[in-house]
Amino acid sequence: YAVKANSNLAVLNVLSRLGAGFDIVSVGELERVLRAGAKPERIVFSGVGKQPAEIRRALEVGILCFNVESEAELERVNQVAGECGKTAEISFRVNPDVDAGTHPYISTGLKENKFGIAIAEAKRIYQHAASLPHIHVVGMDCHIGSQLTELAPFMDALERLLGLIDELAEVGITIKHLDLGGGL
Repeated sequence: YAVKANSNLAVLNVLSRLGAGFDIVSVGELERVLRAGAKPERIVFSGVGKQPAEIRRALEVGILCFNVESEAELERVNQVAGECGKTAEISFRVNPDVDAGTHPYISTGLKENKFGIAIAEAKRIYQHAASLPHIHVVGMDCHIGSQLTELAPFMDALERLLGLIDELAEVGITIKHLDLGGGL
């Protein structure tokens, strides 16, 4: 559940009791879902610009993983995890260069969009991440846009991501979870 959609404590509490997982984008949202009773191992930290203190707090409580948006963020997570004596589980937000057919202002899956790592660079970046001492690669994340009106863009993105997952498997990197997003 994307906490940005509705962060009301009562709503978060009901979702938590029903076993939902939570997608957060700030330490404020982290504290809010914890206060609502969420289990840390059901929390994914997404979003751009994660600050060291936010990363540290998420590691302290034991979140499921970080959705990493860039190489610079990868290095930041690795550094903070090392300072904490922990290993951070990560997914990368991969930009599959797929046109979701939505308004340009809410499109996030084309290579010219600012979100995530380009699919053309992803294998190299995943290999680098796998070599870092305080990083454990566990997944892949993708969000191609909002207000989609058909499934074809999701299928196109999925096909491209599955190809990347196969390439990563050939070099010993196993993707345990895939988070394919965008709103219908």
